[in-house]
Amino acid sequence: MALLRIIWRLFVMVFAFAVSALAAVAISAGSVISAEGMPSLSEPIFDLAGKIGLIGLAGISAIAVLGGPIALFAALLGETFRFRSWIYYALAGGLASASGLITLGTESFNQNAVTAAIASGLVAGLVYWLIAGRNAGFLKDLPR
Repeated sequence: MALLRIIWRLFVMVFAFAVSALAAVAISAGSVISAEGMPSLSEPIFDLAGKIGLIGLAGISAIAVLGGPIALFAALLGETFRFRSWIYYALAGGLASASGLITLGTESFNQNAVTAAIASGLVAGLVYWLIAGRNAGFLKDLPR
């Protein structure tokens, strides 16, 4: 029965990680749009959606190179030691996302980029906590 619980928790972790990555993409794309202004609505909707998606995907993929392993380590640590605090997952997401800025180089270190990266990491950590972090722990709690 413990093996099924571990397999289930791993499935929940992968699902939560994927959903939190989508939330981070949405936050980073939204922050780029708010910093540069809304694109013209006279463009076809597919062009507009494509630009927004590419902006978010480019930012998140660059941050995920270094931040992804840190987030994975934080999630495994939370599962192993049953960390269930939303603060832990939010801070871990923010740290992972901020550390991923290193991959973008020093020319991209401006206030908007750092703020967007940390905000997307915080939101991703909170989304992960909502799905998987609240019930963290590979094994059930021991009876007292």
